[in-house]
Amino acid sequence: MKILVVDDSKMLRTILSRELEEAGYEVYQAEDGVDALEKASSLCPHLITMDVDMPRMDGYEAVYKIRTELKLMTPEGDKEVPIIFVTANDTLEGRKRGFQVGAADFIIKPFLKGEVANTVKRLLQPDSTLQGMTALIVEDSELTRGILNNILKSEGVRTLQASNGVEALEILKKHEDEVDLVMTDFMMPEMEGDELCRRIRFDMGNKSLPVIFLSAMSETTSMLKMFKAGASDYVVKPFAKEELLARAKVHLEGRQLNKKLLDQVIELKRLNKLKDDILSITSHDLRSPLTGILGFTDLLMEDERTPEVHQEYLTHIKDSGEFLLTLIADILELGRAQSENHELVLKTIAIDELVESSVSTVRHMATPKQIDLKIENRYKDEPFILGDKSALIRIFNNLLSNAIKFTPKEGKVTMLLEEEDKENLRISIIDTGIGIPTEVMPVLFEKFSKASRAGTAGERSTGLGLSITKELIEQHNGSISVSSEEGKGSCFAISLPLMRKNETQPKIGQAEELKVPDKTPAKKIRMMLVEDNTSNVKLAKTILTKRGYEVGIKKNGKQAVDAYVLSLQEEMQKYHIIFMDLRMPVMDGFEATREIRKFEEQHNLEPIPIVAITAGTEDSWKDKCAEAGLNGVVLKPMNLKDIEEMIDRLIRIDKD
Repeated sequence: MKILVVDDSKMLRTILSRELEEAGYEVYQAEDGVDALEKASSLCPHLITMDVDMPRMDGYEAVYKIRTELKLMTPEGDKEVPIIFVTANDTLEGRKRGFQVGAADFIIKPFLKGEVANTVKRLLQPDSTLQGMTALIVEDSELTRGILNNILKSEGVRTLQASNGVEALEILKKHEDEVDLVMTDFMMPEMEGDELCRRIRFDMGNKSLPVIFLSAMSETTSMLKMFKAGASDYVVKPFAKEELLARAKVHLEGRQLNKKLLDQVIELKRLNKLKDDILSITSHDLRSPLTGILGFTDLLMEDERTPEVHQEYLTHIKDSGEFLLTLIADILELGRAQSENHELVLKTIAIDELVESSVSTVRHMATPKQIDLKIENRYKDEPFILGDKSALIRIFNNLLSNAIKFTPKEGKVTMLLEEEDKENLRISIIDTGIGIPTEVMPVLFEKFSKASRAGTAGERSTGLGLSITKELIEQHNGSISVSSEEGKGSCFAISLPLMRKNETQPKIGQAEELKVPDKTPAKKIRMMLVEDNTSNVKLAKTILTKRGYEVGIKKNGKQAVDAYVLSLQEEMQKYHIIFMDLRMPVMDGFEATREIRKFEEQHNLEPIPIVAITAGTEDSWKDKCAEAGLNGVVLKPMNLKDIEEMIDRLIRIDKD
């Protein structure tokens, strides 16, 4: 890069040239302002260093002519040539005049070794930290706008300019997302700086954009007026370049950090969504084959011809399959609990009814170990809380099953309800089990923690249950604590906010039943199973046919729609219920259901119950099922109990 050194002292020109040449620059010299104009015009340098006091033409006049007459640009043609004043005459008035004529910086004689080279490098190769940032300069003085423009551009900051608040607002409306800093004069025609700032803060709603005021008024009253309008900072005129730049850098760097954080948050949300999508697809692909593994295992175990040794092998297969199924469910549940899109549906719930339901659900685990499982309710009234029924059941089932798992034969597990204080209900799950080692207590609620271990009867654990439980409790604005002594047992205590009596609503019982057709179907139920997985089809048909159901198989949604329409032509061939897989080739379950509902509406037909069969458990799928017109969901791997419960719920059977 070419640099023109202008100084009437030959010795100083030599010193400057030597330092700049050592830094790798190509240096040319001029002995005064007149000489500088001639050489600058033909040389077209990247930068000029300029003495102030010189014969024939001083530095101020020379710079003014370079700016107004030569209008000198860098060889690349992208910006004005930076000019550094090198002078011993350093005064505030001198600096003001220098910036007014177009100086980029000042170096004071005598200067330290390396100071000139460092300043030149900063101007020619601006700090990349501010590259790409944009400042809006609002100033009615063209000269001051030029000074501010030069100062900011020397740091790599792009600038936009306006002569008053009205112009500035128009620019901001078009470039709001681009502008990172506003530098505004206080007193201007048409719209003053404080009004501009108020418009930015309140009319545009932009609270984060830094606004620095430039004002000749330093009284407390004026400064208060600026900050009341929403100012971020102020600089008093006449200002020193160093002060102005230091304040601008602080706000620009802060803005830059906020942008980076926002970008990181957006990227994390994207990755989290990607994780949820992968888990959803993976769960479907894992659950589907598990349907076949567990189903055919049950069939072989029911077969009296299966040798005893093979029965033992099949038991191990089933245990492993069920453990894998639990692990998949826990991973999905944890991801769903931590997802920002997952919102609990909070309703008024009578907690004692939920507790009784959970105890009833896990009692089959306690019976083989002869564990005394009971509820002790010390709460004087019927306790109500604002909660999500499914999530609370998951919480209680997790803690109760853990207590049973780690309690030996003939032990005790008690679920205790009591008033913690006037605002909170305490629910404690107390067992007489093996207890928890002191060293694992700090990591008890961590995912896949080392606290995970086998139960007293060899029951396996995924290491996710307590982590999920804690997440769900905290989403209810509650907390969980644990106390334990090895060999004597453990107590998990949940604290949940109570609802006051005047806040309670009618109890939420079972979910509202779907409308059931009035007519009674034939004695023998004829169902359609729509599934593209061959092994699942074979398994389902084998089990359902053995139970007396008549089953029609279709491999995709298109076949299902055609078969349903065709079946309506003959009364004896009509289907009573459809079990519909959601992910299929040709036409998926959602589209097929919509097509069937559309046909029913056009022909004024009673809707046939359609039940989704899916491995996906995320909330969005439940919403999509309801929107498409599905009446219920059976999760994979399917079992006969779930299917029969859905049939009993959705259709009326003539059992006579």
